[in-house]
Amino acid sequence: MFKSVILLVTLSIAFSLSEGKVFGRCEFAHQLLKYGIPKWQIPTWTCIARHESEFDTSKINHGSGDHGILQISQIYWCTESGGPGKACKKTCADFRNDYLGDDIECAKTIYKEHQRLSGNGFNAWVVFKQHCTGDNSHYVQGCF
Repeated sequence: MFKSVILLVTLSIAFSLSEGKVFGRCEFAHQLLKYGIPKWQIPTWTCIARHESEFDTSKINHGSGDHGILQISQIYWCTESGGPGKACKKTCADFRNDYLGDDIECAKTIYKEHQRLSGNGFNAWVVFKQHCTGDNSHYVQGCF
């Protein structure tokens, strides 16, 4: 009985540490700055996160295989099963918790590759053309 209780407590702690989080827009913007996103890009990244996931780190799009707050694709960037892999060298589950450091580092990789391919790194995100071209300053209004 005691071993069962210990196991349940351990699993509960582990699960709570890996749960996702819904960030506020300003909270997300501050995380972007913390992890080295240039300030001029933060309004666009914030727009993308808003339209991709509503700032929910646990978001999964089962149709496209996209994961986390920035909807990182399992096709090219993360592995859904097995160990860390693909271009960002992470599992897709790594992008569905409340730690944003790895999400932002992978997003920088994606951005850089799409900057090279198309001249605009934000083109990697479908919502960019639909919702986030132009002035996105209202997404971070009052945040800084």
